[in-house]
Amino acid sequence: MKKRLVISFILVCVISLTRPYSVQANQALDLAPSDTLCLPGVYLDSPTNCSLLGPAAYLTDRAAIYALIDSQSERFPFLDEGFGKSEFNYFRADDNNNNFFPSYEAALTNSGASGSLYEGYTFAAYTSMVETDGKKFFHLSNGSWMRGSSVAYYAAPNRFLGVMPKEQPVRKFGWVLKDTSTLKEPSYYAPPTGNVIPRYSLVEVFQEEKVGLSDWYMLSPDEWVHMTQVALVYPMDHPPEGVTNGRWIEINIFEQTLAVYENNQMIFATLVTSGSSRTFTRPGLFKIYEKLDATNMAGELGDEDAYYLMSVPWTMYFDESRALHAEYWHDHLGYKSSHGCVNMSFPDSNWLFKWSNLGDWVYACRRINLLPFLTFFPFLYCGSNREANVRIWNFVDIVIDIHTNDKYHTSVWPICH
Repeated sequence: MKKRLVISFILVCVISLTRPYSVQANQALDLAPSDTLCLPGVYLDSPTNCSLLGPAAYLTDRAAIYALIDSQSERFPFLDEGFGKSEFNYFRADDNNNNFFPSYEAALTNSGASGSLYEGYTFAAYTSMVETDGKKFFHLSNGSWMRGSSVAYYAAPNRFLGVMPKEQPVRKFGWVLKDTSTLKEPSYYAPPTGNVIPRYSLVEVFQEEKVGLSDWYMLSPDEWVHMTQVALVYPMDHPPEGVTNGRWIEINIFEQTLAVYENNQMIFATLVTSGSSRTFTRPGLFKIYEKLDATNMAGELGDEDAYYLMSVPWTMYFDESRALHAEYWHDHLGYKSSHGCVNMSFPDSNWLFKWSNLGDWVYACRRINLLPFLTFFPFLYCGSNREANVRIWNFVDIVIDIHTNDKYHTSVWPICH
């Protein structure tokens, strides 16, 4: 008898706990009491004779994500490979043997040198090469000649291709920065899936989880990566304040990505390399004020960090000496390492150069406005608000580099617009 009473009591408790939950669920989903659950399966077309809940909803959501991944190449076609063809080739000049000559004959006889290139991180651009008696001679872009013995190594321009979304993207997307093993859950302690995504693979974010100060992204069902392993584009649904013509270039300094908008819709996106913490790319709204097919760039000459880059193509100046331009001397897309300019691959820079006009807006943003912090950390301030403060950027970069020394992000706090 006692046993029956106990069982009856348990049944009453179970019924009393489950009935309110069922009623609330039906009310929230606006379901009629007669609705039935869909049988387990995939329903990519919304069912009309059953409620998409439980296993059916789970399977359908996964199938929808896989379908989006399969259609990625159609929705995000790559830039045409025909862009980025240059008349120049490049090599790193040997610091100890970098004389240049006024003519081929002078270079051939190694006499009458006109001068020498700067010592440091120096690259020369040449338009043609002549080989005589097994020796190479290079006709430089400035008209002078150099001997083959001056070549430290040849430079190969980056051929990375950005994407041209057919429609305004509805979720974050971007690129994997290095060969990355995905994890089954948003945690470094989660077991690996066994899948490795190659560097520069295009990915979309289908779910986000914040763990502490870090973001984790689901790129495929049950496949997660940490924020430092990808560089993302955040689609904007409105122009930055001050842009009134629906046409602008957005540089996301945090993510190291660039997006181009026309008629308020994204038409192009790619990876970039912006300024390091010491030679930062300044946040703000600017305009392209000069465009050059190619130009020489130099800095810190005579110093151990000196550099000289001959004939940098497709240069678009937008903030004092900071410019958007192609790069041939590194392969650091997705990471900060420049002297303040925004480096792009040859095809991407060539396309942007052709699309852009003088006066076009350039919007460079970070993930946090640091000026309010001056109230609480006055020791960081050492300059005007207009001129970005090196101590501030260095302070933030040091903090973040300690937190995520895998990628040189500038902040882990709220996203910029």
